[in-house]
Amino acid sequence: MARASRGKSRASEGSTLAIAPGLDVTTPYYRALARAMTKRARVWTEMAHHDAVERLKSNTLTRGETLATAQLGGADPSGLARAVEVCEGEYGYDEVNLNCGCPSDRVCGKGETEKRFGASMMLDVERAAECARRMAEASDRAKITIKHRLGVRYDKTMMKHEETDCYDYVVNFVEAIHEAAGVEHFIVHARSAVMGGLNPDANRKIPPLRYDEVFALCDEFGRCDFTLNGGVNSLAQAKELLDREDGKLAGVMMGRAFYKHPCMLADVDRVIFGDAACEPALTRRSVIQRYGEFGDGVYAARGADIDVKSRKAVARKLFKAVSGVTFGTSTGAKMFHRAGDAMLAARYDAIPPDPSDDRPFSVNLMECCVDVMDAAVLDKPLVDVKPEGDQTFYVSPREDGWDRRNRGEDGAPDACARALKTITI
Repeated sequence: MARASRGKSRASEGSTLAIAPGLDVTTPYYRALARAMTKRARVWTEMAHHDAVERLKSNTLTRGETLATAQLGGADPSGLARAVEVCEGEYGYDEVNLNCGCPSDRVCGKGETEKRFGASMMLDVERAAECARRMAEASDRAKITIKHRLGVRYDKTMMKHEETDCYDYVVNFVEAIHEAAGVEHFIVHARSAVMGGLNPDANRKIPPLRYDEVFALCDEFGRCDFTLNGGVNSLAQAKELLDREDGKLAGVMMGRAFYKHPCMLADVDRVIFGDAACEPALTRRSVIQRYGEFGDGVYAARGADIDVKSRKAVARKLFKAVSGVTFGTSTGAKMFHRAGDAMLAARYDAIPPDPSDDRPFSVNLMECCVDVMDAAVLDKPLVDVKPEGDQTFYVSPREDGWDRRNRGEDGAPDACARALKTITI
């Protein structure tokens, strides 16, 4: 079949480069950090079960996000249809994805067949097709997409032939979904899913990558778009895959590389989408400032009556999302994490609690960053960011620098400095 040109792609805007969904990673906080660096890449929510979405109990969905995909899990066609209505009507998502690729026993190992989802959906093609059909019928505007793997197997040695782990099986799966629901965009993790023998982390490493089969699907289904996921560790590699075979792929999805080294996102709009370089160039300082202002908005939305315990819980989640910005720098991840813990203890563990302490999160975060990062690190332009980072090593707090700035008038370290001093390295 003749492949439609990328210029006529049916994939949603921004899908040329997408940030893969990650449980407890692609939270609303991480997505805000990503958006501080890229306006063009598509962000994905964590997978949310349709039951939680229906009851408006999911903590990962947020209103008004742009270029964002809500990923749903579940195997009940009616429940998924109702969840699509909520994602579209209540939250305004323009794309909703059904997860048919997660190999975790937590989703695939449930006792009742109708409660198994994730990669187990590939073993029940009829159910998967019916779920997709009901989701498509429930949507007025949002595009329905499917994320799946290149088959399912039980033999973790990868030595035995299994009928459910071959190219023809995946062709049948895609064809059934496309014919039943009219789905035209498939996101393919280019590995098989190993059930009941490998944990999710091992499932991202042991099953071999099969990129050629993803490109073959592009030829097999000329009316559909395919995004490749799995093993892409740099923007250069993503660009190479996008350019391969006259641009057959509609997009590339990257996950763990961005989780580990989020500052790589600052290059996405220029390298992948061809936008002009930012003027002035983004720096860690400017990104942290933008993200800190987002954090201030989170607190403002919670209202003035937020209790002390909740204030710290929110601050901890906000800091967790930004904790990777020191990857590959002389500051080192361990030191930044410890400084963050000290900041949380000093600013959000007041004894007795001081409900009048409304110091903005952005001020606390920036102060923490300035204290442990040299100006050269904070103000270095985030251009051509190396995937592997520079040499990462631990730098002890300097007596004439960080430590001195955090002493009180009497020369004794303040609460933040004392907390760091008690840590044994």
